[in-house]
Amino acid sequence: MFKKKVEEKSEEINPLHGYLTQAGLPVENLQVIEKDGNVTVTGVSQTGEAVAKVTELLTIKGIAAASISNNISIADLTSLNLQYKVATNSSNLNCRKGPSTDNEIVCKFPKGAVVTLTQKYNDTWHKVKNDEIEGFCHTDYLEQAAST
Repeated sequence: MFKKKVEEKSEEINPLHGYLTQAGLPVENLQVIEKDGNVTVTGVSQTGEAVAKVTELLTIKGIAAASISNNISIADLTSLNLQYKVATNSSNLNCRKGPSTDNEIVCKFPKGAVVTLTQKYNDTWHKVKNDEIEGFCHTDYLEQAAST
């Protein structure tokens, strides 16, 4: 009962919380904190797409605030030990600093290499790692390895 009252009061104080909740985004522990005209949004999302959508919704809403900070983090999936195999035709797979071909290449994984998924950034880019390096790879060249 107490939790429900707190949630209702939170929405009365900050209608942005209700606005983002109604958008149906997959963000756990969503919080909207407003202090001295500054708005901070926090929580954890399974994908980077939801994080980007929050930023988009706040821009569309036209919030009158000194600043808006989207501090939603993308869930770390390392503990699930999801293995992916590099599935290029013949060449190495570029592993990048960020989720775009505009980002610097930090290493190249050889065809057939097995990497561990750390984040599902979006449908096009996943953050993966091996024993030495972590970075973003294009999902077109990753196949989920058969579980043992």
